[in-house]
Amino acid sequence: MPASIPISVQEKKWFLKLIHEVYGIHLVDAYACQRFSEELLTRARISISYNTFRRLFGIIKGSHQASRFTLDCISKSLGYEDFADFQQAVNQLEVDFFNDILILNRLRIQQDDQVILRIVQDFQFKAWDEVYQLKSIVDLCIEVENFQLLKAIFETQFNLHQEETIWKLYVAFQSIFIQSKQGNQIVIDFVEELMSHNEMAQRVLLQLFVDEEALTGYYGRWLMAASVDLVEDMELFKHLMLVQLAVLKQQNVRAQELLNTCNVLFTENKVSYHPILKGRLAAWNLILNDDYNMCVRMIESLQTVKDQLFYLVFFYRLLEVFGRDITQIDLIEHYRFEELRMNFTFIEKQNLNVYYLLRARYWLMKNNKIEMAQAMAKFNPLYKYSCLYGWVDNQWAQLNTML
Repeated sequence: MPASIPISVQEKKWFLKLIHEVYGIHLVDAYACQRFSEELLTRARISISYNTFRRLFGIIKGSHQASRFTLDCISKSLGYEDFADFQQAVNQLEVDFFNDILILNRLRIQQDDQVILRIVQDFQFKAWDEVYQLKSIVDLCIEVENFQLLKAIFETQFNLHQEETIWKLYVAFQSIFIQSKQGNQIVIDFVEELMSHNEMAQRVLLQLFVDEEALTGYYGRWLMAASVDLVEDMELFKHLMLVQLAVLKQQNVRAQELLNTCNVLFTENKVSYHPILKGRLAAWNLILNDDYNMCVRMIESLQTVKDQLFYLVFFYRLLEVFGRDITQIDLIEHYRFEELRMNFTFIEKQNLNVYYLLRARYWLMKNNKIEMAQAMAKFNPLYKYSCLYGWVDNQWAQLNTML
């Protein structure tokens, strides 16, 4: 039996549309599938069981895939050379249709919210094309202030427990961060309203675009508005960021109370916390409580080199930002890995850059210019985390003058 091959939702929709146009048949039930099977045999001398069509188009349960032979036959009956020719044609139609919709909506000639939303709801993010299409739609919503459609996009059910999907949404939503950073009050207010009830807004806009420089501004407003019952680690994340906000406002008693809550949450909750949160928690316990033991216990609990990297970066950076002597903790001095033998994602490369700057700062404070220069030599200016670019640029400039 020939092996089945995948067919996308959009390709199925085009098959159904063209079958209706060419044969006048809506494939919505078993009777219609039987008619189409008979028409294929009569018109094109193609013999395919009506049960194959019922399975392929979801009328009965079973595999929604089909053999290359079946897909080639359907494509030929519709005027294409084979399935590959059909795919190329309809994919180009999809791109042209999508681009035309964006242009007409940007010109405010028409508004196609339902059509655009159906396109978004079909996204599976297996290819980056869909990510940039979503970004174009988000950009359009902001440009023409169509926040009703943007809200519907945030209510779309994507797989938010898949890390790859979350980072692709991070790319798609980047204009929301940029507009907020630039003071677009309408966008800021829109996101603030989402934070109380929308998981996607919390996971992407709050937990990935962590703009510490804006804690006393728009980001602090988002943080205060966020509920803690949608995302498993949100309660600890929110309280840790509120500790930082309280310190910035010189509310020392408030900061200590919040940190005490964080320690209770970390101890009592059965949640697998990210190394970044562990790094933040250990840093604040050192800054506010002079607890040197926690930082060692935390890193010893991490199993992978990359987890340890995230931990060290956020731990040491907070110490540096809030004026603690980072040489009092020698974890960064003894941390070792073979970079050339490891594959780092873009995000991990950004954190690796921060690590090298912190390592250079550490060795400068220890008056070891050789180790400092070696760390600086590994810094790559191409990899800057957008929310930390100010700190990165400042560190890089300062350290360069010391070489």
